[in-house]
Amino acid sequence: MDRNFLLALVLSLLVVSGWQMWEASRRPPVEFVEEIEGSGEAGGEAETTASAEAGESARLAEAPTRASLERDEPRDAERSGDRSAGREAAGAPGPEPEPWEGIFESEFARAVLTNRGGSLASWTLLDERYSVTDVGELEVPIELITAATQNALALTTPFEELGFGDLSTRRFKVEKSSDDEVVFTLENGGVTLRKHYRFPRDGYELRLSLEIENQSDRLIVSPFMVDWPAAVVEGNDFKEQSFSALVNDEVEKETVAGVGSGGFFGSFFGGASGEEGPELRRGEIGWMGVDTKYFISALLPDDTMNASVVFSPTEKGVSGNARLALSRVEIHPGDTARREFRAYLGPKESERLQAAGAHLDKSVYLGYSWVAPLTRFFSWLLGIFYSVIPNYGWAIIVMTILVRLVTFPIMSHQMRSMERMRALQPKLKEIQEGHKEDRQRQSEETMKLYKEEGVNPLGGCFPMLLQFPVFIGLFFALQSTIELRHAPFMLWIDDLSAPEALFEIPGLGFPLRVLPLIMGVSMVVQQKMTPMTTVDPAQARMMTTVMPVMMTVLFYQFPSGLVLYWMVSNFLGIAHQVWVGRKVRAEGKT
Repeated sequence: MDRNFLLALVLSLLVVSGWQMWEASRRPPVEFVEEIEGSGEAGGEAETTASAEAGESARLAEAPTRASLERDEPRDAERSGDRSAGREAAGAPGPEPEPWEGIFESEFARAVLTNRGGSLASWTLLDERYSVTDVGELEVPIELITAATQNALALTTPFEELGFGDLSTRRFKVEKSSDDEVVFTLENGGVTLRKHYRFPRDGYELRLSLEIENQSDRLIVSPFMVDWPAAVVEGNDFKEQSFSALVNDEVEKETVAGVGSGGFFGSFFGGASGEEGPELRRGEIGWMGVDTKYFISALLPDDTMNASVVFSPTEKGVSGNARLALSRVEIHPGDTARREFRAYLGPKESERLQAAGAHLDKSVYLGYSWVAPLTRFFSWLLGIFYSVIPNYGWAIIVMTILVRLVTFPIMSHQMRSMERMRALQPKLKEIQEGHKEDRQRQSEETMKLYKEEGVNPLGGCFPMLLQFPVFIGLFFALQSTIELRHAPFMLWIDDLSAPEALFEIPGLGFPLRVLPLIMGVSMVVQQKMTPMTTVDPAQARMMTTVMPVMMTVLFYQFPSGLVLYWMVSNFLGIAHQVWVGRKVRAEGKT
């Protein structure tokens, strides 16, 4: 790999990273000043009023995400007084139903529902490709309800305005249960809340219908809100776990560990650059949920225009909650209001995400808009090679060779230009020594020499810049392709989506990664072989020593598939450089 390309690559990455952090730090708090008109509901369903809507955004931002859910009965007893206060507002209901759990299973997933909050307690993927290795080195199904260990359940519905108390701890009545659906109800003072779950058996989806039936003599004004909690979980699959939402056709994300911290600079400097606490987004909400690199749990509302999303911390750095809220509705006596939701909980497989709709496929990060087509192309190409060579490691190697073959003319031109520049180094040094005190004269003589020799000093840079989009496209393709997850290569490299480790150094617990070290050595060799375009010793030392060390450190935590690509590309570059050097010398150009 050429030093100019490496320098441009590192500087570009630094500039892009710095720009993103600066933009995040200067982003103003989200404010919503435009009122959204309420939409009428046919068949007696209520309308949303503008006056009720005006205070909704502020209330959602200040409202607690949910009371923590405890499974032990003594803690339930402590809360009984709070629940009683809520019940008195609408009349005293009968005794709470007994605890109930239902298991719904297909060939794709297993769901566990509980009448505690009428919520989703567990969603495990049954496809063996998506298993994980536990502490005992056993393959177990992956669990997508990551907050289960924190005693918080998914798809709870606050409905604080109904006067039922904390609905995340209330036990619902099971009105109906079959192999593919369950209906939970909660009745109080003539008001009935109904949660109807349905489980299509042809994928990773479930459907949730929320219904409020008002048979009381009072007007009910309430938004429809659904909570989705998450907690920090160990393991490579959850390193990038984030709350995410599609807001106005743009994906908004916040890591579970960082939600409520006020952004990067805010957390680094004690919250100086950003407001801590709940983060509110409003507009057209296509979906909301929790996603990782390869999996997503997303909730898709039926009314995308009148929706809000709030990301809130429950325990900073440990857990948080995402809340999807639809506009307030007025439910008059005798009326019923209903909202429909779809949920997708599964792998980020392109075809399934596209079939789910609502641009759920945007949850797969393909890079910047100008890179996305390249990312899709290389993902497709990788799949083609894998269909012929059923090993993604060898498919990556073949694809790297193909990329080198396609860029062969550009690389050859660049290498020939640098070989000719190396031949001019003695003359360039004489010019610099002879005109130390006259920079202008030094530049004039240098350009004169270039013209006489027919050499373009930038000839080695522009061809390499043309390869930059290729590298970025490959980078994101290897990062986003779910098929690489747990894909083995050979020997100890058993997961191309994660950093490989031959063993851990005893006493230090530091992993010895072979691929990054070999890659670093190959960079040192390549840099020493590449013709120097500068006579500055400090710059030469940086390019031959500092740069390979920096890149080795950077790649030490990269997925082994990416490191394999870069390492093979380096070896091909070394062979190419040797060939070009011999050819140029044979032509008598040096």
